[in-house]
Amino acid sequence: MSAINSDMIKLARESRGLSQSDLCNLLGVAQGTVSKIENGLMQPSSEIVENLSIKLDYPVNFFLQADKVYSTSYIYYRRKISMARKNLSTSEAKMNVLRLGLQKLLDGIDLPETNLFSWNVEDHGTPEDAARLLRDRWKVPRGKIENLTKLIEDNGIIIVPFDFGAEKIDGISMYTEKNQPVIYINRKLPTDRFRLTIAHELGHLVMHFKNPISERRDVEREAFAFGSEFLVPAEEFTAQVSYLDFKMLTNLKLYWRVSMASLVMKAKLLAIITDNQAKYLWAQLSAMGFRLQEPPELSPPREDVGIIKEILQVYKSDYNYTDEDLCKIVQLNSSDFYNYYISQEGCRLRVVK
Repeated sequence: MSAINSDMIKLARESRGLSQSDLCNLLGVAQGTVSKIENGLMQPSSEIVENLSIKLDYPVNFFLQADKVYSTSYIYYRRKISMARKNLSTSEAKMNVLRLGLQKLLDGIDLPETNLFSWNVEDHGTPEDAARLLRDRWKVPRGKIENLTKLIEDNGIIIVPFDFGAEKIDGISMYTEKNQPVIYINRKLPTDRFRLTIAHELGHLVMHFKNPISERRDVEREAFAFGSEFLVPAEEFTAQVSYLDFKMLTNLKLYWRVSMASLVMKAKLLAIITDNQAKYLWAQLSAMGFRLQEPPELSPPREDVGIIKEILQVYKSDYNYTDEDLCKIVQLNSSDFYNYYISQEGCRLRVVK
């Protein structure tokens, strides 16, 4: 048997929400043994590897992968998340498991060109400037973006609906080792927050991954400013809105397809309304319970995330792969394969010749 990658054992354990002590109990071995294996100080016997495969429910080949595992500091470098360490480790591990499989699938797929650029606000200009440049580069017409998800996927960015559990995380973005941008989006988000979160994470991909970030910068505020401008350009919004009351706010939400709360924030930042007017509108939203969740009847239609389905469809229709074959590529069991790779309709990709 080839050498076991100790990082993959830890990754598999954490993805199941298990501590090192939990795994020792499952395997019936001393904790020192598992500790040495996970730290790469000893190779497990073939018997332990088989037992790991059974107890953690991963194929043996999963532990043979030579890929790197991204650390918490890489994925969450930009934010201070107050969540239990165990839950953080589990979410991070699951994102890594999915990323590893995607990297293997992408070797046989020709995605649309990733038409992004790197923007440093300290050298190039504001987040809003970056958003306007990207709209121009992507040839986005004036007005609302009808389908933000399709626009982003058509520009080579993978969007992954993801279950972050009970934690209050809307989205996470990253680049893979092969420079493929990926946005993980909380699948439970209402549709208006879904759109703004994707635009927010798009801002992180443009502004915060390939540039040094000083501690004094508020990168979350920068990403919000980018996302707000990308979805609701200030020039058009200002020309459209001279005042803001609840009725106008409702109409604006229906048109721009973002939350009423974000529109109040934008109007305040653009000085269309005063601080006191913004507080009054937020109080109205709170009184109706709209600060927690805005009414579904005012929300835009759900945008399907289709690119993962499209990738799998290409393998099935062009390469004649079965689900069993695909499980082997991503090195997962069938239940994990279906949990991670969500079905969507449509196919716009082509195989690599």
